[in-house]
Amino acid sequence: MEEHEETVLSERNPTGKILSLCWNAGALAASYYDIDQLELYAVQQAIEPRPQYVLLRELVRRYNPLFYLISGPSCFLDDCGELLRIPTPANEPAPGPSTVDGNNTTNTTTTSTGNGPHIKIHEFNARSQAIAKHRLLALKLPGMPREPDESECRTFLESILPFEQELLVHSVGNLLLLLDGIGEPLSPDRLVTKINLVTPSTQLIIDGLTYEALQIFDASRHPSGFKCGTAESRGMSVYSLFNKCASRNGEQWLVRLMTQPIRDRDELHRRHETVQWLLENIGYANQLEQHLKHLSNLGLLYRRILQGSARNEDWKAFKKNLYYLYSLCKLCALTLDDAKVAGTLIESLGRYVRNHDNALKQILFTIDKCLDLERGAEENKLIIRTGLDRTIDQLREQYDGLRRLVLETTRVEMQILQLDLGNICVTYLPSFGFVISTQVDEQLQRSGIFENASFELVFQADATAYFQIQLCKELNTEFGVMIGQLIEQELAFQTRLISSVGHRFPEVMGVFKDAGKLDALLSFATVAKMYRYVRPCVGEDKTLQIGAGRHVMLEHRRDYQAHDTSVGGANLHYVNVIAADSTIGKTTYLKELATICYLAHIGSFVPAECARIPLLDSIYTRLDHPESIFSGRSSFMSELYQMALVLQNSSSRSLVLIDEFGKGTNYVEGKALLIASIEHLLKRQQDAPVTFVTTRFARIGEFLPVSHRFLRVTEVNSSGTRDEPETSRNVTGNDTTTVDVTDPNQLLETAYQLASRAVAFTLLKLHLTVGRLPEEETVRTLFSATPVTRVIERCLEISHPSTSTLLANDDVNEALPNRTAGSTH
Repeated sequence: MEEHEETVLSERNPTGKILSLCWNAGALAASYYDIDQLELYAVQQAIEPRPQYVLLRELVRRYNPLFYLISGPSCFLDDCGELLRIPTPANEPAPGPSTVDGNNTTNTTTTSTGNGPHIKIHEFNARSQAIAKHRLLALKLPGMPREPDESECRTFLESILPFEQELLVHSVGNLLLLLDGIGEPLSPDRLVTKINLVTPSTQLIIDGLTYEALQIFDASRHPSGFKCGTAESRGMSVYSLFNKCASRNGEQWLVRLMTQPIRDRDELHRRHETVQWLLENIGYANQLEQHLKHLSNLGLLYRRILQGSARNEDWKAFKKNLYYLYSLCKLCALTLDDAKVAGTLIESLGRYVRNHDNALKQILFTIDKCLDLERGAEENKLIIRTGLDRTIDQLREQYDGLRRLVLETTRVEMQILQLDLGNICVTYLPSFGFVISTQVDEQLQRSGIFENASFELVFQADATAYFQIQLCKELNTEFGVMIGQLIEQELAFQTRLISSVGHRFPEVMGVFKDAGKLDALLSFATVAKMYRYVRPCVGEDKTLQIGAGRHVMLEHRRDYQAHDTSVGGANLHYVNVIAADSTIGKTTYLKELATICYLAHIGSFVPAECARIPLLDSIYTRLDHPESIFSGRSSFMSELYQMALVLQNSSSRSLVLIDEFGKGTNYVEGKALLIASIEHLLKRQQDAPVTFVTTRFARIGEFLPVSHRFLRVTEVNSSGTRDEPETSRNVTGNDTTTVDVTDPNQLLETAYQLASRAVAFTLLKLHLTVGRLPEEETVRTLFSATPVTRVIERCLEISHPSTSTLLANDDVNEALPNRTAGSTH
């Protein structure tokens, strides 16, 4: 199993995440390991009822892991098959292999889905929890005391993780057990440089379908079941528009910010302040960009150093990153005299470098003092400076003498072969001993060295040929032990150097992450400058006011009409319904609102003249649903599924956008479902989410309580003008359908159509209210006792009784005739 997991993780992109999930009794805890940053993140335990799994879905969408660890009861394992779209072996009778930890063994099962993510299931019982907790307590992290005992380790870890959250401890322990056995040459004690605690309450929840509908990232779904999932393309998207980053580190942080919107007001304020300062200081922004573009993947370089596979060029690149990080912080320190820089990310970087004991300065000094990287580039080998270790210096002096001897011995023959001695190098390889290396080029091919009996070709790799002469073999025999001692001493010195660097590397990685975030925020500032974005005001109150809002992408393709939006404050219409049967851009308007609110919650400026955005906890939409034969759902079923998620999970701090819900079924049923959904939201009163509904159903205001203080219905006629219905149930506004008032036959036909729809809706309303339909005779009485022009009004009286005593379950059939014969409402 360990070999299989090693293959899984090595065949993929080295940057990725391993996600560990643990669920039980309606609570979920999670943790993930970031391969790129060498850091472990623990997501605090939170309430997670099934089968909604709102947090779990958000974690999967947010982190898109390449490997899953799952632990929980059998019902949770069964649910994961559908949630993660990967097969789980929970129902298979055959037991899986086991993971061994000392004398403890836990049964696990690993499954593969071809090119998709892999999953590993851990047993969930008291014994497996004890093993996971024991593994966590055995973890050694930088910053711990030297050679700490168990008590010191526990005290240190308890300062980071809440050990009272048993599911969280189990999740982190399972993750460490996986890192123990994936075949890496390093233990988790060196792979995990830091543990970060994540609080779900600071995250803004947006489901994956909303991301697709808003085109945050351009991804297309394949309708085939054999190619399910998404495929990145180079089309237009919000990410492609905002990606002005100077470095790969900045691009990764831009993706992170855009996939992880937050509702932490202090952090949002910090991001907005940083973008504002960058816009006001273009000169400094350009200088910061020049430093940022030199940063590469620091975590990958450090992992190579830890594994012992780092070459001289890797150490040189590592030092280059540290140098430009230090220069970036020094540049930020020059801005500290500006009062406006307070509270920004730039202030944090500037104040960091003011500390003379900062890790960047100390590690740069250590590398310069210990390694001769310039000489190492010439010899293609990591060289330790002289004067640091007497034993190494003595052995190095003998080694250099032997190298000069070999070079002088071959000089004459090299000159005869007309080879450039500047390209000749003598080095020692542990597998072959002393070798003569030279670059393979045309001159070498013409020299005839490959046919020369004095030069034996040992091997050829990376456009470099390695030869041996007789003297090399003699020196290998005579001085092999001495060279082995030199290599051993140099490895021991490198180990001490790596330990010294690793002790303070988490601090360096923290600065590197801040630099990546600064690059992403600089990209936000660039876009805001180019396209005239404004800073949004994010407040705790439930007020959404946008002046001249624009769609973030459509405004670049054609002339786009800006829109004003006002909800909250003096206007308490939290539920807004826009009805129009023509194409006037209803869907585009909803996407505009969602995108503006989304951008405000990632720290960006927004496309508008002014914007006040409430601090949301979630954004739910029922926009467009990509159809797939692999989903097993019809278009209408997908609509219902999305709408159910919206109604079940939305809160008073949610933004809900519903576009033409009910169009997937017949007119009456679709209209009834939409009206019922709106009424469900209105029942929450002041706790109703900020909701925008667009529909093509004509005269929907006649079936809604338009006098409700939290409801506003806007009907747009065929000319595009808006009609606000009166605050009475007898709406007399013009219908969007054009009727010739001079033709009595057309008037009568229209009246009958409206009457039939009203009766059908009334029957459905009664069925939902009292649980059964009225008797057939009751319906006949309704038709016979009421003129056709009065049917709609009578139906409204029946479906919206003025008192709670009307239409009781016991006498619904008696109530209808009496109401029909009575006076008007």
